[in-house]
Amino acid sequence: MVNSELLIRHNGISIYEETSGKVYYTKENDVSVVVLAKDGDQLLLIRQYRAAVDDYVIQLPGGGIGEEEELESAARREMLEETGFICGNLHYLGKLYPASWRCNEIAHVYYTDEVISQSGQQLEGYERIDVVRMSVTDCWRGIKENKLQDSELIFAMMQGLLKGFIQPL
Repeated sequence: MVNSELLIRHNGISIYEETSGKVYYTKENDVSVVVLAKDGDQLLLIRQYRAAVDDYVIQLPGGGIGEEEELESAARREMLEETGFICGNLHYLGKLYPASWRCNEIAHVYYTDEVISQSGQQLEGYERIDVVRMSVTDCWRGIKENKLQDSELIFAMMQGLLKGFIQPL
């Protein structure tokens, strides 16, 4: 890191300060996956409390990938764990840097319109996640009215639109 000083390293995260005073962090496990799942005319989203913004956020199901786990396998696993739904064919929409000015995380985004079955959530002990069904129209409206602010969700909707998976508002 050019012109940066390491301030602290803890639990796989390193916090740096640039000579300008700007602070950023890097994660050892910097890769995550999310899934935009469409079941009929509804999207399967999740709602959970995010301490960093002190708010409940509606976002895509997803999370980190395990050591030597394939991206698509991780996407399927996270979809099942967080929503309880199993998905069929996945389409890769692309990658994004959710907060490139703040951290090195890379999110890989998938889309499916094959929601096969539901078996119940398989949450970690600390997770409190509600599954939210939202129409595509209501999602677009929420983005337009700035009621949905999650960058991964907005990226997925835009890529889904551009690739012909999602219809415009």
